[in-house]
Amino acid sequence: MPVATGTMYDSIQVSLLTCQPHDEVYSLYGHTAIRVENPARNMDVAVNYGVFDFNTDNFVMKFVFGHTDYMMGIFDFEEFLREYRYYGSGVYQQHIDLTTAEKAVFMHLLAENARPENVVYRYNFYYNNCTTRARDIIYSCLDSIIGARGASGETFRQLIHTKNAGHPWACTGNDLLLGVGSDRVATREEAEFLPENLMRDFDSVLVKRHDGTVRPLIDTAYWVLQPGTPRINEDFARVTITPLQCAWAFLCAVLAYVLLTVTMQRKNPGAEAKWIMMTDYGVCCIYAAVGLVLYLMLFSSHPTVRINLQMLLFCPLWFLAALPRQSNRKGWGLMAVVLGLFFAGNTVQDYAEGVNILAVALSAIVGRNIWLSQKKC
Repeated sequence: MPVATGTMYDSIQVSLLTCQPHDEVYSLYGHTAIRVENPARNMDVAVNYGVFDFNTDNFVMKFVFGHTDYMMGIFDFEEFLREYRYYGSGVYQQHIDLTTAEKAVFMHLLAENARPENVVYRYNFYYNNCTTRARDIIYSCLDSIIGARGASGETFRQLIHTKNAGHPWACTGNDLLLGVGSDRVATREEAEFLPENLMRDFDSVLVKRHDGTVRPLIDTAYWVLQPGTPRINEDFARVTITPLQCAWAFLCAVLAYVLLTVTMQRKNPGAEAKWIMMTDYGVCCIYAAVGLVLYLMLFSSHPTVRINLQMLLFCPLWFLAALPRQSNRKGWGLMAVVLGLFFAGNTVQDYAEGVNILAVALSAIVGRNIWLSQKKC
């Protein structure tokens, strides 16, 4: 779309904004927005594709099942900075070198995005989020793009861990829900779902114009808001015990219980059999209850949660297989086989921290019951 110089687009400046994370859960991965300035019209706004309403009915459930709608919002730039200034998070600005014609295309695309029928979009954490949306609208107004591509060298799960490793409960929760698909190595482009990765890649992108000339996408970059003193989320600060510590404590309790019950039944076969069977069943029901949540992921729209081998440990089948009966050899045998498949699954999926320890705990109960049933034969 040829556009003559001296038009209203000449004074427009477009920049990518990369916002540092802060300790609110929704911000652990950082954020991306676009700054649009037009000094000739006294305009300075931030285009934000990450607007959502946390008070929407069943927001968490919709998010988990991939039915969350986000929207594009346009805010006064100083108003946009207010949140990050409050939390002490820096905002890095990369000014994008656009021709007048490219600016015209960008503003046209922005106007299309802002139309009522287009402003809302179906959010996907990996493939269609606030960062990928900002990238795509910028790339759409450019000529041929030359940039580093290929594999990122990290899986989707590893990429997420770079951001939530300091928050073990959030990390474990994510890893419980994420399946085999998250252990695929992401391409360089796919890894740009994280704001810092897109910021890094933009520094190396070149744009080839129709006349054959090549120029860097970014001409200047600087902190438009310097990082300050981080504001600590007290909810996170109060949590001192980790999922891994809980898993080890649970394993120790189960092993002590198994050792006690084996000793009791060796001295007096059948001693307290009903109490032991009910306790075993209660433990198995805890695993099965967690499994109900994981099995619901089979109906999620997120492509990387449906095949999750952790379902072999947290399996609703335990409600039936572990039924407290005097002779339940088949049930315990079936559980042993499924747990064996779970441990083998470590070769294709990275499980959540502590999950293998919980599997050892359940295996101890299953193994004891198989051993006792064989002694009765």
